[in-house]
Amino acid sequence: MEIYLLKLIGNWLSVLAVSLVSFLGLGAYQEKEIDVENTSYTKTVSVVNEVIPYPIEYVYNSSKSKNAEQVTLVEGEDGLSYTYDNGLKKILRNPVTKVVEVGTARNGEYVGRLTTYGSDCAGCSKTGTVACKTESGAKFSLVKNGMYYQDSDYGKVRILAADLSGFPCGTMILVDNGQIDPFYAVVLDTGGSMRKAYRQGQIWMDLAFVYQDDSKGTKTGSKNTKFSVQRWGW
Repeated sequence: MEIYLLKLIGNWLSVLAVSLVSFLGLGAYQEKEIDVENTSYTKTVSVVNEVIPYPIEYVYNSSKSKNAEQVTLVEGEDGLSYTYDNGLKKILRNPVTKVVEVGTARNGEYVGRLTTYGSDCAGCSKTGTVACKTESGAKFSLVKNGMYYQDSDYGKVRILAADLSGFPCGTMILVDNGQIDPFYAVVLDTGGSMRKAYRQGQIWMDLAFVYQDDSKGTKTGSKNTKFSVQRWGW
């Protein structure tokens, strides 16, 4: 009975040692041996701890651009085991696999023109209904729904008009015009000027506002805007 208790004490001391090392952030730690001596029976119980590094699994997304930032879907966590001096090994905590999403679609890095438009622009629908349907298949109106779209992957983003043959509905783009902080925008609309420019080998995209006057003073227009595709279509 006393030997069993000593082994149990040895286990808890061993776990405590590893916990303290983890708490102090000593990442180089691999293993540590603790001896507990039984003075009544002159027997020593030896326990060796070992950190089990977590594995990494990659999930490949064919609609996500190769240049898009890799996203961690599940955080990894190291496991922990201990081994007695007789070779018996016990798993105290199994490692948790880290899951990372990687894009495999073609890169999309462009430099071109960025302008703005509103639902009341010349030739625009006064209801602000955009050309594309949402990911769920619903209609979207700038007047009714506003100039932001709630994306399932990227959260609250702006809305772009572009040539849909080159940038299909749902394409997610990181926009950097060098004047304001870069922002994400989704392609939900199109326009004749965008289509014509694309046929001529030029990139032109239009940033949506509810009304034309809303864009005044926003510093969003630029002829040298960087467009970095993060996702191709829905």
